[in-house]
Amino acid sequence: MQDAEKKPTGGAQKPKRSPRAASSARDEDVSARTLLSRLEQQSGQLAILRSKLEEMRAALGRERDASRDAREALEEEQRTRERLEANLKRERAARQQAEGSADEARATSSALEAQHHLLRAQLKASEHQMARRRFPLLGRR
Repeated sequence: MQDAEKKPTGGAQKPKRSPRAASSARDEDVSARTLLSRLEQQSGQLAILRSKLEEMRAALGRERDASRDAREALEEEQRTRERLEANLKRERAARQQAEGSADEARATSSALEAQHHLLRAQLKASEHQMARRRFPLLGRR
């Protein structure tokens, strides 16, 4: 009876697998390796995409800065142009006023010159009349 009551002393024995179960385990093992390989590949692709995304974000930031700088430069040019146009408008108005004043001065000058000629003519006529009165015989020959 002792022999029949002996229990295995080396621990639990592995259960025997059927060929179908062994094939399924190999498929699961291959499938896990395939999935791990795909995961590693996708992880690498994700790292590349993240790197490209960061590059694009940096490029976008540079473009925004350049755009802002260009907009500020354009606004400054517009303000400068507006100031120049205002100065030009004032200068044109001053020029027109000066031309008007010059025209008035020329007209006044012409009128004064005409008056001067008239006064000289009157003076000559007056002198001639006075000379006749003083020397009545000189005027008659």
